[in-house]
Amino acid sequence: MLTAVIACAALAWAVWEWRRRFPTTGAGASADRHARALRTPLVRIADALGVQTKAGQRAGNFDAAAISEARVGALLDTLTADGFTVLHDRWLRGKNVDHVLVGPLGDVTVGDTKWWSARYPLTVRAGRLLHGRRDVTEWLDGLRWEAREVSRLLGGVPVRKIVFMYGGAARLGPDGRPVGELVVDGIRIVPADQAPAVLRRTAKIPGQRTAAELAALAQHALPPHIGR
Repeated sequence: MLTAVIACAALAWAVWEWRRRFPTTGAGASADRHARALRTPLVRIADALGVQTKAGQRAGNFDAAAISEARVGALLDTLTADGFTVLHDRWLRGKNVDHVLVGPLGDVTVGDTKWWSARYPLTVRAGRLLHGRRDVTEWLDGLRWEAREVSRLLGGVPVRKIVFMYGGAARLGPDGRPVGELVVDGIRIVPADQAPAVLRRTAKIPGQRTAAELAALAQHALPPHIGR
């Protein structure tokens, strides 16, 4: 009897959660939608009863991505006071771009939030990015493609590529000593809490077009990702 009551309560909670409306745009919105799509009422019931499922595990990964992107987004939003245009979770040819920033002098940056566990350090060896012993260089391929496409959409302007690190993984140089940031094939990897300061410094370099022109073009060419 008790098991049936628990199951009914879990079902009611799962259906209510599934039908709730949440913000559809903003940093982390796409990852949040993926998590909620995976958590069907049956998956939510399994979660409530402590039963692990593949869908539930994948949803947990998307939850972590949504949280990290939202928190990095909040840090980047502080740059609006310095004249930046900050766009999050934008739609680009079937994919979402985590962050696009246009600086006050017309410089453009495409940013990607990555979560790396603090259990292992990040290092660069022979042009490869390693997390512990695991080669994670391919994790940067999406950012390279996004930067190329954003540059094309904005008329060929140079676009910087930055990974905003979330999760506290240490960064080690070739000598094994801690370093502030890493660089792999022109991609800077910086701790999320240092991102605003890094971007303020790089924004001192004028871009090829005015900030207002680029900001308007980016907002038009990169609409919010609203769950297409």
